[in-house]
Amino acid sequence: MIAFPGPAVEIAQLDRAAISDDLGPDGPIALEMQQYEDRPAQREMASAIAELYNDGGVGLIEAGTGVGKSLGYLLPALRWAHLTGERTVISTNTINLQEQLVRKDLPFLARALSDQPVRFALLKGWRNYLCLLRLEQTKLIGPLLFADNASGIDLISEWAKRTTDGSMSDLPNPPNSDVWDEVAAEPDLCTRTKCPHFERCFFFRARKEAANAQVVVANHHLLMSDIAVRRMQQNWDETAVIPAYSRLVIDEGHHLEDAAAAHLGATASRRGLLRLMSRLARNPSRRGSGGGILTALSERLRARPNDMFSKASLELLDRKILPAVDAAREKGAIVFDLLETFLRESSQPTLRLTEDFASHHIWKAGLGAALNDLLTQTAVLADTIGMIRDRLEMEMTPDEPTAALVSELRGIGRRLEALAAALHGALDSGSDAHKRVRWVESRGRENNIGVTWVPLDLAPILRDDLFSRVRTTIVTSATLTTDSRFEFLSSRLGVDQLPIPPVTESYASPFDFRRQAVLAVPNDIPAPNVDAAGHFRSVIRMVGEFTNASDGGIFVLFTSHRDVRQAAADLRALGMANDRPLLVHGEESRDSLLARFRESGRAVLLGTSSYWEGVDVAGHALRGLLIARLPFRVPTEPLTAAHCEAIAERGGDPFGEYMVPHAALRLKQGFGRLIRSKSDRGAIVIADPRVVSKSYGATLMRALPPARRILSGWDEISRQLHEFYSVSE
Repeated sequence: MIAFPGPAVEIAQLDRAAISDDLGPDGPIALEMQQYEDRPAQREMASAIAELYNDGGVGLIEAGTGVGKSLGYLLPALRWAHLTGERTVISTNTINLQEQLVRKDLPFLARALSDQPVRFALLKGWRNYLCLLRLEQTKLIGPLLFADNASGIDLISEWAKRTTDGSMSDLPNPPNSDVWDEVAAEPDLCTRTKCPHFERCFFFRARKEAANAQVVVANHHLLMSDIAVRRMQQNWDETAVIPAYSRLVIDEGHHLEDAAAAHLGATASRRGLLRLMSRLARNPSRRGSGGGILTALSERLRARPNDMFSKASLELLDRKILPAVDAAREKGAIVFDLLETFLRESSQPTLRLTEDFASHHIWKAGLGAALNDLLTQTAVLADTIGMIRDRLEMEMTPDEPTAALVSELRGIGRRLEALAAALHGALDSGSDAHKRVRWVESRGRENNIGVTWVPLDLAPILRDDLFSRVRTTIVTSATLTTDSRFEFLSSRLGVDQLPIPPVTESYASPFDFRRQAVLAVPNDIPAPNVDAAGHFRSVIRMVGEFTNASDGGIFVLFTSHRDVRQAAADLRALGMANDRPLLVHGEESRDSLLARFRESGRAVLLGTSSYWEGVDVAGHALRGLLIARLPFRVPTEPLTAAHCEAIAERGGDPFGEYMVPHAALRLKQGFGRLIRSKSDRGAIVIADPRVVSKSYGATLMRALPPARRILSGWDEISRQLHEFYSVSE
């Protein structure tokens, strides 16, 4: 069990009624809040969570938009910490929610709860922080390694003198990734208390704040990284990535499975291998002048010709390490070139590796030999780098530049081992391959080929190494149920297999959707799976007429970037951008587009995945939503295909058990963008007739809030939309 340091008072109990009263009209929250509204569902939610803190266990709690779930779980967490000394970790999926918690909700509670201290901290991953030692070392050995990045390093050095946070988000202008790579904090390179900058270390200062906090705000990726480290070390009681904790709240919990998949497997890519090799030796054909850690180390060693350790290390470097770098670079190029050819032959950007891959002709074309050679050379590099590092560390008084290089070598050796393990796990079809989902994909526009593997069944891992090891876990979101039941998410996360069944509660949104919103589905347009071109033309027409009815202020949500780009081109050709701002996902940052959308009040925003959820535009600026097609997962996507196959193999219905529930959750999230307050008013158009023509459509429609429905031809819907927007409230 992940236990909070120090004894907890086991008999301590939260008073459910007192928790409810805290949020009531006569409580401290109402006194501090300028525009207080009594929210009975919020008080019920907080009371139920208080009971889970008292009794332990897992709670799946769905709280519709407007319930106020953040205060609903933060208040019991803070009251529990004050009562028992146990901290709570809050994990979110989006940066927006993290910022809301640490910049708004928790400071508000610190003011409101005058009868107790409120201590909270925001926790970020290692690489978010500047490492002062690496910055110092980079400036010391930089000319030998990264002359091209000198100006960026100088800017960071100046910023380091001013920043109190030390995280990349505090930089006025974030540097390019190559520059930040040279100075970011890395667990493999950190010397902890031996570091001369330990007392000033930004990373450990943040960790110290977290260790003293009652509430620690993290994210799902950090939480899963913490679990991965604990699984590897079998450490369930001490600090890992996150300080030890016994109470956990997972907000935006419908994303937890995807976050687990991203962190409990492994990835290797052509770019990652080349960057690692270049860090060792930038130009292998010009040794001594090409730059890189090995070139710099060679110069340091040659400057001490009479030193026994230096002479032996130099011989090892010239005889084994530099040739191994050349060989690894060459064999890695062959491996990824062959994988690129394999992808090109498939005409797909992403391809799942099944059992058939073991007999594919690519192995006879040289993949097997090149892979074995690459794994051999990475092992040689890791071993010999370790030997040199150990020799140099045995010196009584190593000079600072050499010590800096040794520190960098330590991290590179570990990364080489991780890269080799990822390649082996993704490409090898060993006896346990059926337990892994493996795929190869093309990333970006620079021929970057990557391979990935993740465990097929994440539920047992989450059950045994997360939910079973904390006393209380709250999984919450506005979208946890499908067809009003929790079974889908419960089984995906493994909580249905716990000895004590989870507590499930659903709190409906307090908004009057029948008065505030209209939900329209045109039944006279082509279905996207029958006539994709005709459906797309209908969507473009509907965007134009919907926009005219609402005078802009609409989101148009697509399921692919390709459709976003095509829609932008078509709408611009029709002159829409001449009448009002047309904002396109991918053409600017999300924050910039949202700021422009709010400021305009008449804009049309075309977006895909990241605009379906985690976006809050309350008020008149957003008054319409057009969903281009039902958000089904791509059936050929590796994880989706593997999960559907597993369901089919046990005799289940993959579409009904997996595809429809996922689409229902996504559709509910998309709908939730529109009505964010009691004064909001707007219309939603689902431009996909399958939601009314197919049997599964009833399930999807039941999942949506009870807005007034219009099921008709588009001309009639367009007329009613004009009528709806002509009425002001």
